[in-house]
Amino acid sequence: MATECHAEMRQWTNAAGKVLQAEFAGVEGGRVLLILANGSRAKVELQSLSAADQAWVKAQPAPEPKMETLTPGSSPGLPPPEKRRMPDRVKEPLLYTTIRVIREKPGDCLYESEHFQFKTTAKLGVALMKDICRAFESTYELVRLMPWGIQPRPEEGRSKFQAEFYETREQYLATGAPTWSAGVYSLKDRVFRIPFEELGVSAQPGAGGAYYRKGAINNDTITHEITHQMMHGYVPYMPVWLVEGLAEYTSNLPYRAGVFEVSEDASIFSAPKGAASSRRGLFNFMSQRQKPRWIGAERLWAYTTDITTANPITRFTLNNSGMAPPPVTDVPPSSQPADIGSNYHSGHLLTFFLVRDRDGLALKKYFDALRGEAAKWPPFWKDLDSYKAALEKLRPAYEAYEKEMEAFLLRPGVKKLEDGRISYPASLTPPADPPELPKPPVPPDRTDPKAVCAKHLGILLDGRSLEQLNEEVLRLFRNMGYPMETGG
Repeated sequence: MATECHAEMRQWTNAAGKVLQAEFAGVEGGRVLLILANGSRAKVELQSLSAADQAWVKAQPAPEPKMETLTPGSSPGLPPPEKRRMPDRVKEPLLYTTIRVIREKPGDCLYESEHFQFKTTAKLGVALMKDICRAFESTYELVRLMPWGIQPRPEEGRSKFQAEFYETREQYLATGAPTWSAGVYSLKDRVFRIPFEELGVSAQPGAGGAYYRKGAINNDTITHEITHQMMHGYVPYMPVWLVEGLAEYTSNLPYRAGVFEVSEDASIFSAPKGAASSRRGLFNFMSQRQKPRWIGAERLWAYTTDITTANPITRFTLNNSGMAPPPVTDVPPSSQPADIGSNYHSGHLLTFFLVRDRDGLALKKYFDALRGEAAKWPPFWKDLDSYKAALEKLRPAYEAYEKEMEAFLLRPGVKKLEDGRISYPASLTPPADPPELPKPPVPPDRTDPKAVCAKHLGILLDGRSLEQLNEEVLRLFRNMGYPMETGG
């Protein structure tokens, strides 16, 4: 049960002597709820505070619960799009980075921060885990504070987001991760995975058998993939170019000591080579091979379901037969590494434009539409799973029926007619019909599940054609002085 009361800002001290200014917001399950100066909330174990702070908390009254929540499809407390603003900078609340050791066994270690659970194949030092935790928690806070109204939550049945670290790259690749990847978020099992080598870990464990910090942590990959993880509930309803573009946008924000400088998002397009704010993210990985190009809004719009292969969607509703129309394929696919790099880069450029265009109003309205979409679909996905399970249960009966019918057609006097019917002697009895198949569930608004990612793209166009959008993107970067390479 949560209790909340309102107080002035006061100074809090934890057992380690660290100090924080925050407003007391109540107690929930043994944790103290604090409202920080930037308006974000933090939870801290009561026992981790100083004795004086513990005594102060226990002396406070306990009024009725008044905690505000936000769920997909609803927007309680969320201001209208016109009034939401990008934060200038985002820093993870200090208390989020408290690391708890759950277990440390050979080959199986488990650590926790406020919002994440980290499973590793080897023991990690406290200082290293704090640095790693900072990258994760600051990304959580970044996505949460963006004006898109996203409230990251772990999947049902889990109290925290899941991350796994692997001592060797072989262990990492054995999970099915792409061979070229530095880290990956799995949409299927909702786990972020990364090998030790990307975490700036020492080659060998040190004192106490724990690995320690030796190199730079790959914050680029962490920010990119954790952005996917924080936006998991929206991903099925978005085109892949925007999914990747948003992750590239966040991972290219200047990041210093746990702080995202959001107001400096344009610096990556003007910083000199070697500058502290130089380009981050997958763009950097791809640009080491060949300089990516702007492929154009019309071509980028076609990367709806796969960042490597164009799949233009011009219709998102089912036709009368219940089947989706075949996709338009007049845009050639891309599969070369240089092309993929250009796709990621172009997704980032267009996302940057949408964040800036009219204060990001169209993008904010787009996410409002996605919240409505996300509220409609879970019952359908559940019914679809039940439908598939029912079909699988009937599979043996239908396979047996097909074998019996094949044998029946070989019997003397049995003929298969042109209209599909069968003629046979009255002395013969055909195989009994199999059980009736269940009816497939109808998706919300008769929207093709494979095309729902294109359903609300008109909001982003905001009355423009793709040609007009392309020209506006080019104009923005020309005015910024960014020498944007073009071409497919």
